[in-house]
Amino acid sequence: MNTSDYNEKQQIELATAEGFFALYNAQFQTSYTVTHIAGDGEAPDVLAENEAGQEFNLEITLTENRPGDIAATLGRSDNRSIDALKRHLEAVRTGKERPQITSLPDNALSVLLQRIDKKLIKRYGRNTALIVRDTSILWDWEQVLPSIQQHLDGKTIPFDLGIWLLAFNKTSLIQVYVPRVLR
Repeated sequence: MNTSDYNEKQQIELATAEGFFALYNAQFQTSYTVTHIAGDGEAPDVLAENEAGQEFNLEITLTENRPGDIAATLGRSDNRSIDALKRHLEAVRTGKERPQITSLPDNALSVLLQRIDKKLIKRYGRNTALIVRDTSILWDWEQVLPSIQQHLDGKTIPFDLGIWLLAFNKTSLIQVYVPRVLR
């Protein structure tokens, strides 16, 4: 697969898909590989299949601790830089701002749920899973798995292959939603 023609979004989607399938294939003894990365306006984001021709398509989104963290990670914002931290600390010291605290239940979980909810609006076709790529190395999402599942309970989920959370470093994979047909 020639990746030199891919834009930044497609490169992130490909890296996420490859990380997902490396873990998924190892865990479930399957052989899915990426066959296509979607262009602008195409959905789902990644098409894949196994040796038998069975499809396993992915819609991909990223989550972050606070809005703006992904842009900072990609070098498009300085809101997580040392200078930004110094400005924030000075504003806190002078009483102009409150301290910004990042926590799993107070910040990161709500951002994750917003990202998932946004993806529930559209239909992506059969044989599709939602992959949420975590961009933080801080969290143990297993702690809030019941909250995620409670949030999804009763909602129409267009992902017949589930909703999965892929760790930042692509070393762990958590299925946060198992479709009823697979239970």
